[in-house]
Amino acid sequence: MTSVLLNRQIAAAFGTCEEAPLKGALDALQSAGLSDLAANLVNLLVEIEDTYDRHAEIERRAEKARRLVACLDLTGDVLCEWDLVSRKIKQSSAWQRRFGTIGGAPVRSIDDWLEWILPDDRAMVGERLNTVLQRRAPLMEIEHRMLDPDDGWRWWLLRCRVSVRDGEGKPKRLLVLHRDITDQKRSEAALVRAKEEAETANRARGAFLANMSHEIRTPMNAVVGMTELALDTPLDDVQRGYLETVKSSADALLTIIDDVLDLSKIEAGRLELESVVFSLRNVLGDTMRGLAVSAHRKGLEVLLDVAPDLPDRLYGDPTRLRQVLSNLVGNAIKFTERGEVAVEVSKLRHSGMSLYLQFVVRDTGVGIAPELHEQIFDAFMQGDPSTARRFGGTGLGLAITNRLVKLMDGQIWLESEPGGGSTFYFTARVAAEPNAAAPSFELPTGLQGRAVLVIDDCPHALALIARMLQQLGLEVDTTDDASRVPALVAERARVGRPYDLILADGGMPAPGGLALLQTFDNVLLLLANHAQRQELARSAAVPSRPHLVKPVFEDNLFDALRAAFDVADLRRLELARFEVDEAAVLGLDAAEPLNVLLVEDTLVNQALAVQLLTKAGHRVTVANNGVEALEWFEQQPFDLILMDLQMPLIDGMEATAKIRAREASRSWAVGEGPRQCYIAAMTAHAMQGDRERCLAAGMDDYISKPIRRQALNALLKRAIDHRRAPKGELSVLLQNWTG
Repeated sequence: MTSVLLNRQIAAAFGTCEEAPLKGALDALQSAGLSDLAANLVNLLVEIEDTYDRHAEIERRAEKARRLVACLDLTGDVLCEWDLVSRKIKQSSAWQRRFGTIGGAPVRSIDDWLEWILPDDRAMVGERLNTVLQRRAPLMEIEHRMLDPDDGWRWWLLRCRVSVRDGEGKPKRLLVLHRDITDQKRSEAALVRAKEEAETANRARGAFLANMSHEIRTPMNAVVGMTELALDTPLDDVQRGYLETVKSSADALLTIIDDVLDLSKIEAGRLELESVVFSLRNVLGDTMRGLAVSAHRKGLEVLLDVAPDLPDRLYGDPTRLRQVLSNLVGNAIKFTERGEVAVEVSKLRHSGMSLYLQFVVRDTGVGIAPELHEQIFDAFMQGDPSTARRFGGTGLGLAITNRLVKLMDGQIWLESEPGGGSTFYFTARVAAEPNAAAPSFELPTGLQGRAVLVIDDCPHALALIARMLQQLGLEVDTTDDASRVPALVAERARVGRPYDLILADGGMPAPGGLALLQTFDNVLLLLANHAQRQELARSAAVPSRPHLVKPVFEDNLFDALRAAFDVADLRRLELARFEVDEAAVLGLDAAEPLNVLLVEDTLVNQALAVQLLTKAGHRVTVANNGVEALEWFEQQPFDLILMDLQMPLIDGMEATAKIRAREASRSWAVGEGPRQCYIAAMTAHAMQGDRERCLAAGMDDYISKPIRRQALNALLKRAIDHRRAPKGELSVLLQNWTG
């Protein structure tokens, strides 16, 4: 039995190889009766094998540890373990290379290491270490500075956690990792410096732009204003031509100045959109009417097609919306020699208060090559250089437009080919009531179903006017051939349904246009330019024949039709029924002259403002600076003070503050005493926020230089309203004015 067990042990230890010498020796021992000795030998061999296996496992673990240490070295991190009892540091090779010797002195203990930390950081490091040692946090992480003899103070990230605690829970060992973050800190410092330098540069640029705006606009004020005054005097054709050239050039220069300022404000992040209530159709109509003048001079047709389902009362920034449209439509007119420029506005989607509008500006101009579609939205970039030389421009309009559209939460793109015209699309988000309805234009019941014939040789204009008339409830026939009109009229009369009204394009050649006035009495002309009005006045027809000026919009077409149908003899209809009297709108009541104090230090601007004010029938006193303004204010009451901002001795802001203080001391603002004087800033500062600063300083109004007659007349009207208003209504009047 013993021999059987021994054989099994031998077989287990050495396998079944009978040729093995060791196995043969064991067999010999067993045959000699030395079984115990053979068994002991087998046990010894098994122990040796186990020892070998354990040694191999230890070697594998050591190799794995070496690889981990090598990987840690590649990261640049330094690992060590602190013995909190002996205060000694168990150092890794990386730690030994980096911190083993500092300044020639060995670093073996925690205290040696702490000596090299920046004194200002030691207390902070100690406090954070205590959070881990006292179990208030499982891991500590802190940044500190440590002296490097070769590179001065360097930044280190220190991380540690307790690795061993005793039976009472007291920490005995701490595993510590160091990471050099000096380069990261230097990069962060460089970014901070760059940010501060950029902000300083932006502030300097803003100040520069404000000063340049003032310096440029001040002489431009005199150029534009004096030119307008000269154009009001008797001139021969040559002189008028020269002055009109000067004025158009000055206007072009002001446009460039405004573009540069707008682009700079947008890039500096200083331009913000306002949100006010506005009428969409009024904004669109006013914009298109102003641009149509230049289009009509070139013989272009101008169209505006607003979707009938669009609400009219919106919340947004009408000024910037008008600016985007003016840029796109102005470009379309500039680059179109013949044909038409059309604007279409429709609803993209309406979600809650957000209404997304889509605008389409289409022209029949020179077109743009596909490879240039992206770059034309960059600042100072234009399309074909030959086109730029031919038509001029700075290349800023579309860049500003692109940025404004993005501010309105929209997008802009185009479709165009050389010679095939261009179509620009852009979207914009405004606010509207969820159930906001479109305005309705309904003719009286008795006028519903009346028959109207529309004649126009522009297919798009013909279709647009016909659609508007049909929406008003009229029966509409159309033709683009004036020679067919007599036959159409005769046919309708033959069947007992004569035309009640004929709408005809006044620019069509005979037998259309003005020639129709000689044949039919019920003609309402659609005129496109001032020359056609003069021709109408000189024609054999009665000069007061009714007409509308293109582009035609729903509201004025509606009013014109009501007036036409309500008058039995259309020849008695006065032009005033169809045209706005610009002089009446801009003029002021001469029976209400204002006593004005003009505070201006530039002689040329003084002369211009005095001319404009006296021609409007107002009394003017001139002060050359803020000191003189205060002296005049003490001598007599004024209805209006036009206050320049940049003046010697006392500037406009300080002068206004002193005037308001003196008014308050006299109790002018309350009780039965005189009311507060209406003070308006008259300044070349035109940057965003200037108006708000003027109002915050105590002023009531703001007008930027160069002063335009329309803007000045509007300001004077507000001053008259201020004087008329009862004292209790002054605050309401000022709150209602949106500038």
